Amino acid sequence: MELRQLRYFVSVAKNESFKKAAIELRIAQPALSRQIGLLEHELKTPLFTRHTRGSIPTEEGRLLLEEAERILHLTEQAKQKLLFHRSVISGQVGVGLAPTLAEWIAPEMMVRVRDSHPDVNLRFVEGLSPRLRQMLVTGGVDVAVLSLNVDPAHLVLGTAITEQLSLVGRAGDPLLEGDAPLQLADLVDLPIILSGIRKEGIRDIVDRAMAEANLSFRNVVGEVETMFMARPMVARDLGYIVSLESAAEEGIRAGILASRPVEALRMERIVARSAEHSPSRAVLEVTKLLTTILRERFPRQRG
Repeated sequence: MELRQLRYFVSVAKNESFKKAAIELRIAQPALSRQIGLLEHELKTPLFTRHTRGSIPTEEGRLLLEEAERILHLTEQAKQKLLFHRSVISGQVGVGLAPTLAEWIAPEMMVRVRDSHPDVNLRFVEGLSPRLRQMLVTGGVDVAVLSLNVDPAHLVLGTAITEQLSLVGRAGDPLLEGDAPLQLADLVDLPIILSGIRKEGIRDIVDRAMAEANLSFRNVVGEVETMFMARPMVARDLGYIVSLESAAEEGIRAGILASRPVEALRMERIVARSAEHSPSRAVLEVTKLLTTILRERFPRQRG
């Protein structure tokens, strides 16, 4: 006995006519008659009394009609429950972010995901691009924002964003007043605190730009791995740091730090997923949300 046969049977019983049921079901009448015949053969009893005016369910047919309607109703309920379950986006999504992005993106993502997809749980991982790329490939995170120069193998690359690098110093510093960008040559003799790891991220961008301009810093007063370590040093007027302005934003808002863009220093990053793992609906929605937040913050983007 098949669900299709039960649907056919119910239609004939309700219409009391094979012809009307065939029209309703949009099938040929001989095919409908054959399926009802197979059902009667399986149940070993006639289900209809056929006469010139139509087909009336027998006593056994009326019993089957009651059960068939119940079965078809339960089947439809199960179908709707499954469809609803699929429509509710849920699950955990791992998001990889550089520390300079995590500070402001993570809270914003938490708010938006809570409002739009409350059954999605976010797990944030901080790290530099090489580590985050490896975690994408191995499944440690589902989506990440990486440096644009990262190896694209095994990745699905999305939107690229560009952020200006700035010279960050103590608030009130006359050098940081005005809108005109500084030139690389303006930085050569300043007390500089180098940030980041060699050949990665901001440090790599600055080193390459200085080398291409045939320049070098003459007064390096210290080196740190992150902007978070550099902030108190800069606030105490121990030196300047080249950083993403977003990384210094909290200190700027608090009136502790100030910044001024540096010509030719920009950082490009890209939203990426692993090509090795099929993304869930939750991962796709979080990726869209992350992309939207970045586009709002950095209007200049491509991809």
